[in-house]
Amino acid sequence: MHKIYNLKLNMKKILLLLVLVGNVAFAQKLTKDQLSEKLAEKACGCAEKQEITKDNFELTIGICLLEGINAYEKDVEKHYGKDVISNDKKMEELGYEIGKKMGMKCPTVFKFMLEDEADEVVEVDAVDLVLSGKISEIKSEQFLTFVVKEESGKTNQFILLSSFDNAFLLTDKVLKATDAVDVTYYEMELFDAKLGKFVSYKIVTDITKK
Repeated sequence: MHKIYNLKLNMKKILLLLVLVGNVAFAQKLTKDQLSEKLAEKACGCAEKQEITKDNFELTIGICLLEGINAYEKDVEKHYGKDVISNDKKMEELGYEIGKKMGMKCPTVFKFMLEDEADEVVEVDAVDLVLSGKISEIKSEQFLTFVVKEESGKTNQFILLSSFDNAFLLTDKVLKATDAVDVTYYEMELFDAKLGKFVSYKIVTDITKK
């Protein structure tokens, strides 16, 4: 789908630059659609010769558009009136029509607008944590879970979701209750259907027997 560009130009800022544009009008009787085609062609031809940036976009496109308006002055007056340049509403309508055509004819002019301008999203890898203690319980249900009790008496439940080198210590039932272990893990929120809410789980990524 072609992107539609609405060229809302601050014509008051660039009206004085009309003196830079030739005042030779083409004597043609164009329909409104034909006129927007011609103006888009002329604006594209002009813009493609320029080095457009976000900073000079409005000014450059404005000058190129005025060049077309001057060239097709009679047709512009016929469809948009004599005061089109000073009339914000009419200028916005004209800019919208030309913008649609330019989007198809010379999309590279708008290349910087096609870039994602959303704030850059930085992916942060889950931080691996390490906990030491003794195995107090291992359960094999839908997922394998186990509980490690720290020296302080605090218990921590872990869940095995993916494979890693030492996963066999759990899957092959090598580890037993009271075995001392170091557990590397990260925390992730998973949706608990029974509770109907997200719950934080400790996901094991490595485990070693002491």
